[in-house]
Amino acid sequence: MDAFPKCSVCHQKFTLKGPAPYLLPCLHAVCETCVTSGAGGVISCSTCHRKVNLTNTTLLKDVVRQKEIYYLTVKHCPTELLCTNDDGNQAVCWCPECEEFLCEYCQNMHNRFKATRIHVVETLTDTTPGSMHTKPVCKLHSPYPLEVFDKNCNILICYKCSRLGDHAGHDVGDVDVAADAAKRRIEQHEKSVSTHHTRHQTYLKSINKAVNDTKKTSSALKDTIHHTFHSLRTQLDQREKELIIDLENQTRQELSNLHTEQVTSEGESERCKWTSDYIKTVLGYASKSDFLTLESSIQDATMTHLRSVPLKMNESPATGFNTKGLDKLKSDISTFGYVNAYGSVATDKGTQTVGCQLADAESIHQHLEYLEVPNDPTPLPGFDAGCESYKRETGTMTPVALQCPQLQLDAARANTDRCHVTTDGQLVNSPPVTQHRHSGRLREYWGTCASTSIPLPPSPSTVTPAPPTPQYWDTQSRVGVVSRGCPVLKVGVVVGGLGWLVLEVGVVEESEVDSERYVCLQPRSWCVRVGSCGTHRGSLCTRVCQEGKEGKCYSNTMSNTLGTQATLHYGVVLDVGRGRLAFIDLDREVVLAKVDVEWRESLLPVFSVGRPGRYTVNIKVISGADITMTDTKKSLIYDALN
Repeated sequence: MDAFPKCSVCHQKFTLKGPAPYLLPCLHAVCETCVTSGAGGVISCSTCHRKVNLTNTTLLKDVVRQKEIYYLTVKHCPTELLCTNDDGNQAVCWCPECEEFLCEYCQNMHNRFKATRIHVVETLTDTTPGSMHTKPVCKLHSPYPLEVFDKNCNILICYKCSRLGDHAGHDVGDVDVAADAAKRRIEQHEKSVSTHHTRHQTYLKSINKAVNDTKKTSSALKDTIHHTFHSLRTQLDQREKELIIDLENQTRQELSNLHTEQVTSEGESERCKWTSDYIKTVLGYASKSDFLTLESSIQDATMTHLRSVPLKMNESPATGFNTKGLDKLKSDISTFGYVNAYGSVATDKGTQTVGCQLADAESIHQHLEYLEVPNDPTPLPGFDAGCESYKRETGTMTPVALQCPQLQLDAARANTDRCHVTTDGQLVNSPPVTQHRHSGRLREYWGTCASTSIPLPPSPSTVTPAPPTPQYWDTQSRVGVVSRGCPVLKVGVVVGGLGWLVLEVGVVEESEVDSERYVCLQPRSWCVRVGSCGTHRGSLCTRVCQEGKEGKCYSNTMSNTLGTQATLHYGVVLDVGRGRLAFIDLDREVVLAKVDVEWRESLLPVFSVGRPGRYTVNIKVISGADITMTDTKKSLIYDALN
């Protein structure tokens, strides 16, 4: 239903028989009641809050809104329109010349009278906004119509007025011509206002966008600040642990030294007492000849004791806590970082995260993810904010930094007697067309390793710039069964409970990488292994092997039937700082195994393949920014790290 216009002062709805609307300078309407009650004072338009002083302002009747009220009444409330002759009948038409509503009976009478039969009445059911126009009649020279426009007085007059009275000699024109010109000017005003309104709408959209961008920027910077100071707190905690461990080691060594000195001194003290007691006995019981006989022996024993003089102990502690630079560190922390004003440009790139980019040059070579996972009582280390942050909106969140290093298979070290790395960086279980006999390739191991090793963290007593970040990479392996029957069991092909080898993915301490044909046979090795199984015939199974020991068998990895093809996905989670290694089956969505290890040397990611006679294998390493981090994968990684 179309809304009836309301008074902009008292908010009462205008009605056909109610107070007439008047036009304010702001083009809003005010009712006659408010104009009368506020005469001589100031009224305020509640729509645009503009104040109008009625003392020096003449308000015109709002004839346009009167027509609008009439039209809306006819359209929505026709039962309110009664015959003007007070007969209580429903009006069916309107006579503009008589300005009366007529019922059906009165309309018939109206059409019979000679004076009114020529009047054109308007049926209410046919009323439209454009049909409500009537020709006004001159109040001085009725029934002359107002057909002339007086340009000097800016009013409508009749022809008689234009020749007589106050309007004689004025510049007059045809009312239609003047009205058309005024209409064109009003239309131009409407275009100008509409254009201005469009500009404001565009500007408001830009403001709304700026509001949303400001909120997003603020949220991103809050995360950055949180991660940055979480990293600093973690580094401080790590340094505290290092100093405590260093102190405990030094204390343990000092206590061991003191214990040794204590035992030595106690033994020498006891021996001195024995010698002293014997000398006292000699002095009490020996004869002159005994003195002469025993003097030499007693002298030697005495000199022996005197040569072992105990060291003088230092009165001050041998160990102290050096806080040199603490004041400067506190000062640096108190002034570290600042938030640029919106619209300004950061000038100190060393301390700011500009455009969500890491200042650390290492970020060029590796991808850093942030997982947000349910709180854990022993939170993992957090590090500098990365460019992307993945979140799960469930529960209370703790950010966990995860480094995704860019790994590449080392084609130069691949055992080209058994496999090779293709030009697009994938490991396949077939020799290359051209053999390379260079000295750097692996000779015993059936596979290859990553081109760079993963170093262990420095010892606790060493100043560490930042604690190691947990690392993660994926593998995607395409496997096809190409021959029938049970495999021939051969050494190096069948190992333990697994039969024919298909592939292995894992890590090995660097010095052991070429010690055996397969990862599971190498000392200091950990891997996820796929192969045929003597227990679950007809399918390939998955196991995790740890330094030669086989773990739980996950059957039905894929069918062992001729012609079967499948793509297998495994993930490796490595936290060298905490000594944690885990393998994830991304297809089953399970953590296959979690291992806690004290590593002795740097680690190499390794990838091995079986003989090509039974299966075809193609292994692709997915690392760095190529990793797709889903919520399921984040949950598995978090589970692997805890």
